[in-house]
Amino acid sequence: MRILKRISIAILFLVIVAYFVGGYMARYLIKYGLKYIEPELTSYGIVLKKFNYGDVQLRSLNSFSIKSVNIEIDLEKEFYGKKSFSAEFHSEAVIVRLSKFNDPTLKFSLHDFDLHIQSNEENPNRPFGKFENAYWQGEAPIRIYNVKESGEIILTKLNTLFNENSIPDEIEFKGDALLNLDGQDIRIRMFTERKNGRTFLLLDKNDILAAAENYEDFDVSEQEARMLSEYPARTLHILKITRDAKRISEREKSRQDNFPDDAFKHIYWSYHLTRTFGSEFSKEVTDAHETLPNNTPQQRKMDFHNNEIGRQLASGALSVEDLKKFVLNSKDVIRFPDEVQFPDEVQ
Repeated sequence: MRILKRISIAILFLVIVAYFVGGYMARYLIKYGLKYIEPELTSYGIVLKKFNYGDVQLRSLNSFSIKSVNIEIDLEKEFYGKKSFSAEFHSEAVIVRLSKFNDPTLKFSLHDFDLHIQSNEENPNRPFGKFENAYWQGEAPIRIYNVKESGEIILTKLNTLFNENSIPDEIEFKGDALLNLDGQDIRIRMFTERKNGRTFLLLDKNDILAAAENYEDFDVSEQEARMLSEYPARTLHILKITRDAKRISEREKSRQDNFPDDAFKHIYWSYHLTRTFGSEFSKEVTDAHETLPNNTPQQRKMDFHNNEIGRQLASGALSVEDLKKFVLNSKDVIRFPDEVQFPDEVQ
């Protein structure tokens, strides 16, 4: 028993020593890494304004956790022109794993993090400015001696995931994406799903439907919400085009009582969706929207027809006035539901 007790005391002592020494070594690695990374970042116009953190704890021989991480960065305008922005990041915990000691590589997982991105100039094509209550885990190698290459690898993967919606890498992400529309943040849950050997980025369909109900400019069908959920990077653009189509048509209707506002709305909407995303995707969006209930057969046929007209017009650059004149004067436009004819009604 005495020997067992001594062994137990020795083991406990070694664990305590390893814990404190490990924490010290982890802090040393952070400080050592920053010494090499910060000048590299600065040379590319990335200014590290703030970097602080809380406790550092050893998790294993090659991994440690950093509590309460806070980072603020700026991209300097003279390096990046209109792409200049600032960002604030906070994470309750960052798990760091070191591998390849001869070519130091760090891999991260981020727990309960917020990321707020503020563009120094208006960028209408940036779909997301804020992520909150988020979690991320995946392979993101940071080679201390080649920050540029590491950054390019990570940004390429993220760009592919957001714009093409899937990558082969195993990445787990979940969090609240805040889409800013007219100064109002629309909170939609975003998450990844692994299937068929790829990682897909998705939005929560029910959150999209709930946001549409709370925003007077949108009517979104169940099928349309499902489709939007599969294209996170396009969702905000689509909502903005939808909003503009409704507002402009209502404005013109208020100026001219007999203005064919519904016909104009669908042609404007389909035209701009096609100019932005192409004809095939535009048709998918508009067809999904037309599954909304309560439209009469005449209204539905009119909408499908005018959506097609909008796609045909998208080969040319047309202003709002050009589209308005076309809607008012073209014999190809169905302006009102009572103009719709079905095959057995054609003379």
